[in-house]
Amino acid sequence: MKFTKALIYLNLFFLQSYLIRFHIGNYPTNLQEIFLGIMAIAFIGETILLQRSTYKSQQSQSKGLSYYQKSFSKKLKKHWILTTLISLTALSLILVPIFNFIDLARHIKFLFFGVIFTYIFIETLNNKTEQEKALRVAGYGAITFGLFSVIYNLTGHNIAHDLRLLGPLDAAVYLGFYLTPFFIYFSIKSFNKPKKINIISAITLGLLVIATKSMGAIGGSFLILLIYILKNHGTKIRQNRMLKAIITVLAISILAAIISTKILPTIETEYSSLDERGEIWKVSGELLKTPQNLLLGVGFGQFENHYIQNAEKVLEQPPLDFFVIQPHNIFLLFTFHYGVLGLILITFLISKTLIQIIKNPRLKEFDQIILLTLLYFFIHGLIDTPFFKNDMMILLLIYLELGLMKAHQLNPSK
Repeated sequence: MKFTKALIYLNLFFLQSYLIRFHIGNYPTNLQEIFLGIMAIAFIGETILLQRSTYKSQQSQSKGLSYYQKSFSKKLKKHWILTTLISLTALSLILVPIFNFIDLARHIKFLFFGVIFTYIFIETLNNKTEQEKALRVAGYGAITFGLFSVIYNLTGHNIAHDLRLLGPLDAAVYLGFYLTPFFIYFSIKSFNKPKKINIISAITLGLLVIATKSMGAIGGSFLILLIYILKNHGTKIRQNRMLKAIITVLAISILAAIISTKILPTIETEYSSLDERGEIWKVSGELLKTPQNLLLGVGFGQFENHYIQNAEKVLEQPPLDFFVIQPHNIFLLFTFHYGVLGLILITFLISKTLIQIIKNPRLKEFDQIILLTLLYFFIHGLIDTPFFKNDMMILLLIYLELGLMKAHQLNPSK
């Protein structure tokens, strides 16, 4: 599977290649989808060759068929996160009316390509050394794209009104959400293995995340790294006044930044991002008062359509923004997509992640990085939810599978 592995690394390094868009006939596509399509073909081809050799080693055809049936059943159980999301999406499409087919098509594409990529990733890179190498490559890709974003904005392209770093993306929070998982990765690696490459990568990504001015990314990553430090180096922190002072100063600085950039504008002006989120959550709460919406959701990828139709009536004035793609809260996101089953799923995933972090004091470094990054997704997901996107869908599913697919194996007692 050497060729497939190489393509996985290529896809992860150029995860933002979806920004290079074009048409094949009447079909709108992008470079990421082409890369992923080539990777899928390579994976299928190499898998067929591998299965043929396995099949020939069977003593009889009946035993061979039995082997494949058992293998398929095991893979369904192994990839329960992917199969659950596919099942809930299919159920939503059957039970809930669709009003905007363009949004539906976009969300289906995000989920489809995310599931395909994650499945190939897990099935091809079947040991932690290879998996970590892949995430490191993705981290280098994030650094490259972050530096490109700096140049892109400094040369006068796509400049934000508040000078936030956003590169060629639609919002700075998208860039912050993409960079932060790798900032967490290289930071934790720097704590344990202070090699120059890890330290330089962590500092570079940290500065890039700060430049996005995404308080969710900055505050969320600080909380995650603080949890890691206290969990693994708590004794040293308690005994070292300098370290305690540094952590305190950082915490106060981040809190002050949040107050000055988010809370004060809400009090002093008629518009802030918190004001906008307040409107979104108010409209979302009103939508959930309808029993059908609470039970089944509003339809897969249909939140924007329902928000546009109801916002002005609920708020009794024009909203700050009509075109709101997602509800800016991970619980609301899964509820609107899948109804009460979606709410149960995301609650279970968060609980499972917390249990693994709390009840496994001897987790290996890579397992801690995966689970803590998942926790970051959930923390930042309380106020921002750009998960159903070309890049973030892939990252979320990969981290979910790596962290929870074989969660029982992380417990040393088992």
